[in-house]
Amino acid sequence: MPRILAMILILPVAELIAFVLVASAIGFGKAVLLQLGISLIGVAMLGSLFSEAKVRARSGGGLMSIALDKSHSLRGLAGLLFTIPGFITDALGVLALVPEVRERLRRLIGGAEPVPPRAPRREAGRAQAEMLDLDRQEWREVQPTGRREV
Repeated sequence: MPRILAMILILPVAELIAFVLVASAIGFGKAVLLQLGISLIGVAMLGSLFSEAKVRARSGGGLMSIALDKSHSLRGLAGLLFTIPGFITDALGVLALVPEVRERLRRLIGGAEPVPPRAPRREAGRAQAEMLDLDRQEWREVQPTGRREV
C-alpha cells in the first residue's frame, strides 16, 4: 500500500517533468495541443465502450458482462489513461492497447473470461421456436393430441 501511495504522489511530478521535456522538444503550444488531442481520444474511447455496454445490457448480457470482459476492461483502462492529462499516463495507455502487453496483463491480473450475452427475453404472447440438440436415444416421437391436421 505505501508503494501505491508513493507512486500516486510521484506521478504528478513525473508528468510535469515529462511535459517540460516534450515541450522543449516540440514547443509548448504543440505539446498542449498534443495532450488535448490525446485526452479527446480517451474520451471518445470511453464513450464507445459506454455505448457498447448499453447495447450489450439491452441485448441481455447485462452490464457485468462487459465489466468482467478482460478485453473491454483493458480498453477502458487505456481510455481512462488517455483521458488523464500527462504523457506518462498516455504511454501506459498505449501499452494497455498492445496485444502482447494486454495478454501479459490478463495473465498477471487473472481476470474473468468474456461472458457471452444471454438469449433475449421472450415477449409475452409471442411464441419463439427453440432448438434442442438431443441424441437419438434421448427423444421419441409423440403424436399431438387434440389437433386437426390440415
